[in-house]
Amino acid sequence: MDIDIKLKNLRVKLRQNSREIINDILVRNVPRIRSKNKSKKEICVFCANQDNLTKEHVLPKWTFENCTKEFFVTNINGSEQTYNKTTIPVCADCNNNLLSNVESYIISILNDTDLSNSFFNNEQLQNIIRWLEIIEYKFQLLEIRRKFIKSKSSQYLEYLRDIPISIMRTNIDYSPNKALTEIRLAQKRVTQKSKASNQNSLVIFKTKNESFYFFHHLNDFIFLELPKFGIALFYFYSRKFENVEDAKNEAMEIIKTVYE
Repeated sequence: MDIDIKLKNLRVKLRQNSREIINDILVRNVPRIRSKNKSKKEICVFCANQDNLTKEHVLPKWTFENCTKEFFVTNINGSEQTYNKTTIPVCADCNNNLLSNVESYIISILNDTDLSNSFFNNEQLQNIIRWLEIIEYKFQLLEIRRKFIKSKSSQYLEYLRDIPISIMRTNIDYSPNKALTEIRLAQKRVTQKSKASNQNSLVIFKTKNESFYFFHHLNDFIFLELPKFGIALFYFYSRKFENVEDAKNEAMEIIKTVYE
């Protein structure tokens, strides 16, 4: 299948260039290193190419139906950012030839599957997982690129103005090294071919809600509600379950907490 070739090419590119991408993150985003290399050009976060860079949306625009008013809030300082402006640098080839084809495939299988009378096959489930893991990788990169900016709802500390938000997340102990470790884990997930052992970590619900909804916790889980397709997806990135019912029960507890 064409999608298999696209995904393989994406895995190969990222695997071959992962070290250069990590080094670029160090130079560009870790303060004690960045000050020495202010002129370094941006690179593609999948293949490290510096040419023909585009702005790749972390959440694909079709997921939030291109709405320019949809936004998320960073829990560290309460700042808001619209999904439409939430992008990272990706070269034209990776964006238009690889990522766009993956998204077109996902749209196609979501459109073609009515959960009332059918379900995804194993390969489709694994490809949904691959797509969600690509989103996680993009969010990891976004977090280390974003800075602690002034928010109306929280105190602003001047000395934090150049610190990446990912370094300030309490669950990784404010450590640049641990932030990079999480990015490496996200890279590793994207570059691993088989997702058979992860299938029970993906929970798929029918939904009748009319509005897009999204929340996630880096290196832990993601929830995407896609009303256009009548589907909601919950995936545990770093956990494996003996059966999907266990994952579903835990996902429901998290969803109830967030919605309440």
